[in-house]
Parts: sequence; C-alpha cells; structure tokens
Amino acid sequence: MGSSPAAAAVEELTRLYRELPRRPSAEEVEAAAAAVLASEAEAEGAAARRARAEAAAAEGGVSGELLDLLREARANAVLPAIGLLRRRKEAEIVMEVERRFKVFDGLLARASRVAEAGEERVDSAPAESVEEDVRRTPRGFTGGLDDEMVLCEILVRLPARSVLRCRAVCTAWRRLTSDPAFLRAHHHRQRDLPLIYFRRGGSDRVGAIDLHAAQLRPVVDHTWPPLGYTVIASCDGLLLLSSGRFYICNPATNHWAEIPQLVDADFLGLYPHNPSGEYRVLYGEFHGEEECVYHILTLGSDEPRCITMTMGSETVEQPLAREFLMHARGDRSVLVRGNLHWYLRHRDGGCKIMVFDTASESFQWMRHPAIPGWVSLLEMDSTLVFSAVECTTRTALWVLQVYERSTGACKHRIDLPMAQSRQFPECNLEHLGWSAMVVSVEGDVLVRCSNRILLCDRKGNVLASFQFDGQLPMNCLHRLKENLVVHPFFQM
Repeated sequence: MGSSPAAAAVEELTRLYRELPRRPSAEEVEAAAAAVLASEAEAEGAAARRARAEAAAAEGGVSGELLDLLREARANAVLPAIGLLRRRKEAEIVMEVERRFKVFDGLLARASRVAEAGEERVDSAPAESVEEDVRRTPRGFTGGLDDEMVLCEILVRLPARSVLRCRAVCTAWRRLTSDPAFLRAHHHRQRDLPLIYFRRGGSDRVGAIDLHAAQLRPVVDHTWPPLGYTVIASCDGLLLLSSGRFYICNPATNHWAEIPQLVDADFLGLYPHNPSGEYRVLYGEFHGEEECVYHILTLGSDEPRCITMTMGSETVEQPLAREFLMHARGDRSVLVRGNLHWYLRHRDGGCKIMVFDTASESFQWMRHPAIPGWVSLLEMDSTLVFSAVECTTRTALWVLQVYERSTGACKHRIDLPMAQSRQFPECNLEHLGWSAMVVSVEGDVLVRCSNRILLCDRKGNVLASFQFDGQLPMNCLHRLKENLVVHPFFQM
C-alpha cells in the first residue's frame, strides 16, 4: 500500500531543507561543542597564567604602571587571541546551523500533527485571513504560534505541484491553500523561470530552467494541445499558445481554454487590466491593402472591442498604423509597469520601442539607450532590460535605470565559455553556430549550441548542460512564474 496523503504531504515539506546549508554530522556537532568548551578552558587557563605572571612581577618589584602595560599586552597578544577567536567562531557556526535544523525538524513535526488531526481542526481554526496570519508571523517561529500560521509559512514556499498535493491532506489544508491571500503570497514567492522549446519522443514540449537549482522543469508536454504549438505570450503564470488555433492555459493548475477570436488575427499582447482585474488580449487585423483595425478582447468574453490607434489625443493615420502592425505582429511584446513594449527593427537598421498604455489604451514612442549588438527586449524583476550579443564571444545585459527618462546602463558583460564548450564534442562554440541570452539580473546566460543548452554564470562558467533529442532546442524568450489562482474564464 502507498503512504497516506498526510505522510506524502509532510514528505513534500522536507524539500525546504534545500534552502539550508549542508547539515553537520553528529561527529562535527560533537567536535564543535568540544571546541567551544576547550576554547573556554583555554581562555580561563590563559587568564590564570597572566594572573600568576602579574603576581610574580609584583613580588619582583615591578612598578604598578609597568604591570598595567604588561597586562594589556598579554591580553591582546595577536597569535594566541586571534587563533582562539577563529576556532571558537567556526565551532559556533556549526552549532548554529545544527540549531536551525532542529528548529525546522520541530516545524515539520508540528505540520505532521496538524495533518493527523485532520477534520477536527476545521471548526476551531481562526477565521482571520491568511494574509493577516502571514503579516503577524514572526520569522523565527518561536513558541506558542498557531499551527495554521506555521503551515502557511511552510506551504507558501513550496512549488505549485506540491501545494496541490497538500490539498489532499484534509479540509483545513485545502481551505488554507485555496485562500486568495495565500495564493497571492505563493505567486509572489515563486521564481521567474525562462522557458525553452524542445522535442522529446517526437513530441513538442515547453520546459522551464530553474536557474537556482540548475534543473529543467516540465511545463507543457505533448498531451494537449495539438503538435506544432508555440508560446506567444506569458503573463502572471498564464501562457498563450498558438498551433493554428489559440489557447490560454495555466500549467500550474492544468486549466485550458480556446480563444477562437484570434484565428486569422495578428496577436500583439496579453496583459492584466488592473482597474478591472480582467485579462485582455490586444490584436490587429488587416482589411484589404489600405486599412487595419485594432481590437481588445477580454478573456471570457465572446465579443472583442474595436479601438482606434491613438498617440496622446491624436489619431494615428493608417500608413503608420499598418506599418506598426506589420512589424509588431512577428515580434514579442514585453509587459513592464502596466505597459506593453515592442522593440521594432526596421529595414534601414534602426530600432524603436513602441509602448501601449493598457489603462488609457493609447500608444507612444519611447526612447532607449544606444546598445551595440543584436538586442532582445526582456523583463526582469519588473524592470525593462536588454540582452545584447555584442560579438562572437560576448553578451551583455543593459538595464533601463530610469524608466521615465529612458536612461540605461550596462550591468554585465559576459564572456562565453568558448574553452569549456570543448568538453561537449557536438557543442564547440568556436566552430558551430550558437545563440545566447542573458536570463537574470545576476548575469546568468543560456547558450544554445547544437542540441545542447548551457547554463552559465556571469563569469562564463558552465553551471549545467541540458541535452535534447531531435530538433534543436530554442529559447522562446518568455518566462513563467507559477500561479495557482483560478480564473473565471477557464470555467466558461
């Protein structure tokens, strides 16, 4: 027989141990405790020796002032004192790490007891919101806290899949992990992961690379929708997929819905409309050779709304409206500060940024810093950034420091791992074509070469290598931050 749901959920909670450093062995803890005791004894012995030396000096007729000088000199002797402090400090660090592990052991034990209590805790559980519990919970979890507050602090750190498993434990856990405030806090804590396309077993897939753990996570597999899909937008844990037909999906909850209105249209962007709480899609359509129109569709609605392309209070003439749609429909929009951004490349080699204000539903041009190389526009930590391939061996990350003034600066320049790539025979960056993208503000880089993707740090060190079968993997330039919120448009 398999383990009970409660046991399985508590087992999931042990993943939090990964956030702690390596746990010292029993021998190391015992040695550290002995070292602290030894340092205390050594300090007492040194004090006794100094006292005897002072007494002998006094009996020999040494003046009181000179005795004071000798006493201070012995107390501050560099080698013995510093060495003693260093050994004691190292021992205390080992003991502190072990203490924190014991605290965590207690938290897991308390979580296990809550699981065993099951339904009996539902009626007596506090009615306050989870958001208030999170605000009031001390960081140290020291004595007397309600078990539900402890659980909230633990569960909010788990991946979405683990939270869903924990809902099977009991009604109390299900209520806790379904609370809107908990879902918002959980989404806020999730890492923003870069997405990649790849094929496995003859099927299209989308995966996410966890930069912290250097692991590839599955996101969308071949089971649904049909083959040949691409990710064309991501927003708040939602992905918009295209395979000739269009689908909105939440990989964390496995919810899907078709958007038939986008068939034969030119998609431009997906965004949350903060005043209404709705999620909307901006797209355009060409009508003949002289005219184009723009539409906004609220997810869950059957009828799109037509808008006029304006800049400020001025209506944009059709030639510019058509030109923008022709350039933007094949590019990717970036959502920052409630605005959609497109980095538009023109045939003459120039580049511009077009901005769509999702509140006023108007467009405007935006200046940007002059950046050398092939540039991709991205969002990281709610900031507009630029990943630029400067030459055949180097990539860079530029950050828009002051959004209103469009001023930016280069944050990282990363030399690619040309020498390290030789350890992979099919992935020699010096002789094969490659593509590189900076994917974090810390300067992590994903390098695709042949059927491998290399994860490198800002110093050009290879942290991980991911090998794929068949068709070459691709960085799809979108990111995913898991979100367990259930949206009404999936239920229509």
